Amino acid sequence: MKTVARELIPLREVPALDQETVKALHRAHLNPALVTLMELGGYDRVRVVGARGPWLFTDDGRKLLDLISSYGALSHGHNHPRVVSAARWFDRQSAPDLLKEFPSAYTAALARNLARVAPGELDTAFFCNSGAEAIEGALKLALRSFQGRRDRFVYAENSLHGKTLGTLSITGREKYREHVRRFDDWPMVPFGDLEALEAAFRADREKRIAGLVLEPIQGEAGVVVPPPGYLAGAAALSRAHGSLLILDEVQTGFGRTGSLFRCQAEGVEPDILCLAKSLGGGVATIGATLAGRKLQQAAYGRINQCLIHTSTFGGRSRAAAVAIEALQVALDEDFAKRARELGGWLRAELDQVRRRHPAVLAAVRGEGLMLGLEFQPLKLSGLASPLGAIGVNRIVEAYLPGIFGAELLHRHDIVSSFVLNNPRVLRIYPPLVATQEDLSAVPGAIDQVLSRGVSRLVTERVADASRRVGLKTLTGWLRNW
Repeated sequence: MKTVARELIPLREVPALDQETVKALHRAHLNPALVTLMELGGYDRVRVVGARGPWLFTDDGRKLLDLISSYGALSHGHNHPRVVSAARWFDRQSAPDLLKEFPSAYTAALARNLARVAPGELDTAFFCNSGAEAIEGALKLALRSFQGRRDRFVYAENSLHGKTLGTLSITGREKYREHVRRFDDWPMVPFGDLEALEAAFRADREKRIAGLVLEPIQGEAGVVVPPPGYLAGAAALSRAHGSLLILDEVQTGFGRTGSLFRCQAEGVEPDILCLAKSLGGGVATIGATLAGRKLQQAAYGRINQCLIHTSTFGGRSRAAAVAIEALQVALDEDFAKRARELGGWLRAELDQVRRRHPAVLAAVRGEGLMLGLEFQPLKLSGLASPLGAIGVNRIVEAYLPGIFGAELLHRHDIVSSFVLNNPRVLRIYPPLVATQEDLSAVPGAIDQVLSRGVSRLVTERVADASRRVGLKTLTGWLRNW
């Protein structure tokens, strides 16, 4: 045992690990293919050592603007001083953090605060650790509330509700569902199409549909905003059919789209609301499933049912304390108003860029500071590349926003990312604490990258990737993407 202990990496030596060692450890003990993906964009060459607000700081003195916000989890930015202070304040109390045998004042207070700000009669909470767990909790709550009478869900094409087995059953992308058991009799409908949704409910003659699961805006599908009135219409159809409306506001919640919760923009009150990401203020790991008391009682109201759905680490006191402050910050700093105003300005600026490059950019989509930049479907010809024309166009088809994001990183110190379900959309989710001054360089940087020409960008990125990972690896990646 003493020999093994000497071979462990001490905590205080971790910051001194060089980048090549870090990559080697990732390859050996984590996800080697993910390291290769980072290498293709040159992200492995960047060592981030600090973060504050919308900014990341590297070991070589660069200051990077974060337009990803960890896929919407950092509405408060990195290390928001009030949220960090709340975590430190809790630590100084020496209060028990993980103690499930007794009621926690912090968990109780957070549940009460969420009940006050949530739409409708959502006055009970189940706390967990992630968005996927919040959705899992919603599915189980819905099924149990019907006591076995209903056992199916309706969900939308191109949805992404998580990557656990349960959430994959209502995720509308085959890539993530491959080799995973699915429920083929659960209807999947086009997002935003009320007629298709009504047809799915009409086809359910045995009344087996327990709930409709929707994202108010589909983030990973490419920041797809439904037609006006869609959510309200979907809610009406669910109620008319006796089913529950389950809304996944893991990405859209806490002000990102211009209202505290996106469903409030249409006056919709869901039966179950799922939250995570920014609930923890970028400091705590916490998710929540909110529902009305009647629904909660139907599923877990008896004393012999109260332990049927629990989580060891869900709702621990420290995470709840941080979330209490994070929610207060979102209200005090009026994240919703900031997203509306700053998002309106940024979208208008990006739309001007789109007009200057109509052959490359198809649309700017989204609401508030949940935006997506959609590229046209492009085919390139006449490029000198070791991959040939077919290989190059496969990269363009599968990874053009990724190439564009790599260019923004290396030439303009801007961190951006493609969305998971749509290979033609670049995600633009800056922290809601960002200012117009922080974001002022973004439209010009995008314009400059586009002005260099797509053919040149692709050629340079392919050549760089070939040098870094090897032509054989790059070819294999294209074949399997």
